[in-house]
Amino acid sequence: MNEQNRQSPVKWILLVCALAVFCVAGVELLYCRFNDPKLYESIVTPVRILYHDTRAQVKGYAESFDRWEAEQVRTRAVIAETQRVEAEARRLRATARRQARQDAALQREAARRRKEEQAHAAELLQDAREFAQLAGDPSIREELEKADPAVTELVTRDGQEFLTGGNLTLCYFNQGDEQWKDKPFGRDPIGRYGCGPTALAMLVSGMTGNLVTPEAMAAWAASQGYAALHSGSYLSIVSGTAKRYGLDCVSIPVAEAGADTLYDALSTGGIVVALMGPGHFTSGGHFILLHGTTLSGGILVADPNSRDNSLAVWEPDVILSELSGSRHDGAPLWLITAPGDL
Repeated sequence: MNEQNRQSPVKWILLVCALAVFCVAGVELLYCRFNDPKLYESIVTPVRILYHDTRAQVKGYAESFDRWEAEQVRTRAVIAETQRVEAEARRLRATARRQARQDAALQREAARRRKEEQAHAAELLQDAREFAQLAGDPSIREELEKADPAVTELVTRDGQEFLTGGNLTLCYFNQGDEQWKDKPFGRDPIGRYGCGPTALAMLVSGMTGNLVTPEAMAAWAASQGYAALHSGSYLSIVSGTAKRYGLDCVSIPVAEAGADTLYDALSTGGIVVALMGPGHFTSGGHFILLHGTTLSGGILVADPNSRDNSLAVWEPDVILSELSGSRHDGAPLWLITAPGDL
């Protein structure tokens, strides 16, 4: 505190001295202005020049600073816009990569489906080539013994043939009968390729009580895409027809099937559609109906291409051993029942 008190008068003395010098200089300068203008100008002119130069420099510095500041603002704006554009570009690139991955996944899925469809088509084509449903002589020929008429027989009532016995009496149709053998099933004649619609016409007529002829069934099936050119019927015709007429359709597993499999299926009161391979019924592929059993353990058949086969009693092992090798669309055995029978 004492040191500060001692220094304070010194400051005041210096300030007073400076003020006195300034006043004296001012008075002298004022004196010179009026009494010695030349001396005054010689003193003031450098100061004035220095002032203007300094002012010009300061103004130049201020203008330069303003330009620099404006440039900084523009630079920051450019940087911000660049960052925004880069961020948008990154977002677009990420979206493009995501879309590319999705497109690639869709392409892989489409390729997988095309491959599956091609494989399925190849399988169908192979089946069609190997098991074409073409009416002709069977691979195995032997003389068949007719069943006792009390078991099954063909009878005619009001011009319509019926096959008796089994779970129900069937309207019997033969694909080679004159009234429809030359009628079309797609682009092929029923007489040669129409075992499918003929067998299903028997089934529907018997199970629904409404008469459906092979000609009518073939026309409907072809309109639904079930006619396979020069090969008969696509196997999906069975489930498609059952659905069309309100019937239940289930595939019967045949991997370990035995006689009991057929007996159990027929015990429901339904009818079994069987796709046969080369043997007693065909040399290629052929649809028949299994419509009942006998007390001796035999199987009753309705063959749309043979009345003789339809009047014989068949051993279950013969049926099972000659089933088609096709294993898609429910083949080779379908159990058809009226709703609620199972």
